[in-house]
Amino acid sequence: MADTVDGIDVRTKAAELPAALPDSPNEVVSGIPQALEQAAEFVEGAYLRAAQRYRQVATVCTQCTDRMETTDGQFSDQLNALDVHRA
Repeated sequence: MADTVDGIDVRTKAAELPAALPDSPNEVVSGIPQALEQAAEFVEGAYLRAAQRYRQVATVCTQCTDRMETTDGQFSDQLNALDVHRA
C-alpha cells in the first residue's frame, strides 16, 4: 500500500494543467500556474508522509507477528507510540 501511495506522481500531471487554461496575456500576473505547481507539491508531500506512516505501521505489525509473544497490550502500546488511532 505504501509503495502505491508513494508512487502517485501528482506534479507531472499538474504540470500539464496550465496548458489546459485559456490563453491570457496576464497569465504570469494571475499566478494560477504557480499556484497549481505549489498545490501539487503539497499534495505529493502529503502522499509521501502518508506512505511513510503506512510503512511505520507495517513495520510495527511485522515485528509483533515475528515475536509471537507480543501481547495485545504491547501491540497497542507500540501503535500508540506512533500516534495511530482507530478510524
